Amino acid sequence: MKEDLDFSDMIDIVSKINENKDVIYEIFNLISKLKDAGLIDALKSMELVIPDNLDFLVKSFTTKDFLDVIFRAYGTMNSLIYMLADQNMSEVIKSIGYNSSGIAQSMIDGTSSGQPISIFKLMSILKDPEISAAINGILEALKVIGDSLKKLK
Repeated sequence: MKEDLDFSDMIDIVSKINENKDVIYEIFNLISKLKDAGLIDALKSMELVIPDNLDFLVKSFTTKDFLDVIFRAYGTMNSLIYMLADQNMSEVIKSIGYNSSGIAQSMIDGTSSGQPISIFKLMSILKDPEISAAINGILEALKVIGDSLKKLK
């Protein structure tokens, strides 16, 4: 690039400005709107909190490893949102959530006894309709999970 501009350079620059004056006016209008909205002042105030080693931060947040983590997290969040959008899954999550303290207390009570369960006691427990329904639901869910996990290979 030339260090000194001569008259022909100035003519070229003025010509380019004239050719693109509509775009330049649009950019100035956009900057004016951003200033009126307070964004320019907000960006100026950010200068006080942005560290001097901004290039280090930018490089850190744009590494392949960091971006891989972000994209995996995005995929996971996307699947959670999809899952929760399903009416049945939403109802299951709400049911568990609203009963979570009872579930937690039952787990604590059940594990604190420490007594082994005899085969006859287990058979008696399995006759309970709630226990039977829960076990059937868990077994069906395990089938779907197993099938899904086989497809990952």
